[in-house]
Amino acid sequence: MIDPIYLPHDRDELRQHFTADADANIDYFERSASRYRSFLKEHSQTIGQPLTAARGPRQIEKDERFWTAAALKAVFDSSKRPEALANLMRTAFGPRPTLTTFATWQDCLEGELRLYFEAHFPSPRLYAEWLRENLKHQQVIPYVLDAAERTSRRRLEGATHVDGVLVNLTNGFGVVIEAKVLSDISYGVSFDMYRNQLARNIDVMLEEYPDLDNMLSKRKADRSLFVLLTPRPFRDRPHSRLYGWLLHEYQTQPEALRRDLPHRAGVAWEPVARRIGWLTFEDIREQCDTACAWLVVPGVDAS
Repeated sequence: MIDPIYLPHDRDELRQHFTADADANIDYFERSASRYRSFLKEHSQTIGQPLTAARGPRQIEKDERFWTAAALKAVFDSSKRPEALANLMRTAFGPRPTLTTFATWQDCLEGELRLYFEAHFPSPRLYAEWLRENLKHQQVIPYVLDAAERTSRRRLEGATHVDGVLVNLTNGFGVVIEAKVLSDISYGVSFDMYRNQLARNIDVMLEEYPDLDNMLSKRKADRSLFVLLTPRPFRDRPHSRLYGWLLHEYQTQPEALRRDLPHRAGVAWEPVARRIGWLTFEDIREQCDTACAWLVVPGVDAS
């Protein structure tokens, strides 16, 4: 077991949830959990610890990778998985799917489901081509523009690392998940100072990847949703993070998506806006009482 609270699974249980670099990812979990246990063993009294002493060894307590893996795997492994996942989709998107292909959330989720963490998606081809043609409008720093001259078209943006992906191999349904604990989204990439992380993830959701040599190639772009996953206090006070402002704008003003994804000409943005949702770790805890053991949720036994 990596950690009894923050990731109560062993290496073999976790390996199936990575499409690449499984051992490297699991090594990261093990090293962090080991530092945490060692620190707590050496410091029986944690009250009054200075931030400078606790921040590194207690990183696990606010680590998005731990929170995401533990929360989503708890739901995925639950005996109540179909009901729990359907209820989470209703929380994020409403009583019925916002995808025309499916009539009910059960239709979306019925089939062979897979869950992946730290999934890598190449930069969408249309964006890479558009950025090369519009680079001087997207960047003002001379040395960055100089560097672009020796960088290939596809490498002006590296692969997008998605925190979680749920994919139904049977019908192509997918959920792309970007998770945050305390951090905010990034607001640019090396060659594009306007490319925010939320738009980047939505761009990946809208892209088809049939050439990937793993099960992520089974996800259909027109059958996919995007979910932002955060602690509930940030959904209650969305103005405290850049992603709170942007998510609300994307959901209520679809033209904002056209503004931030200008390479996708001809897209009907109103249906896309309905495919963007917000879930919290507390929502997951309420659907699965074995999830997020570090949280105390009113009305849910945290023992």
